[in-house]
Amino acid sequence: MENIIKRLTDLKNKLDKPFPYRDTDKIQEDYRTEFFNLSEEDDCLTGDFNTYCMNISGTLSYVLTGKTNKIPKSQIEFLQMSFFDFFKQYKFFEHKISDYQDFFEEYNNFEETRKLLLKVVE
Repeated sequence: MENIIKRLTDLKNKLDKPFPYRDTDKIQEDYRTEFFNLSEEDDCLTGDFNTYCMNISGTLSYVLTGKTNKIPKSQIEFLQMSFFDFFKQYKFFEHKISDYQDFFEEYNNFEETRKLLLKVVE
């Protein structure tokens, strides 16, 4: 457990980067047709990715301050899914996220953090 907490502490610095707005805009531009076919409520990539990231950051904050027992159950349930599992409407570009370097890096850092957090909270 000590190693996981140390790794999470190290990852926290990687998570404090600017949001990849250019890449989310580029994704929406490159997949214009796919986004156009989504309903209005399902077409919010920037907001949805932000929600995914903030849930992980919030959970990380609880864990690093020793308040794991105070994490809301719904927050832990959300943590159990990757971005593309929770927001299935974006699966059409999942296999191409490496084409968007900032988004890809941000996604990978948050995914690694999410998986480590699950080891702590479950």
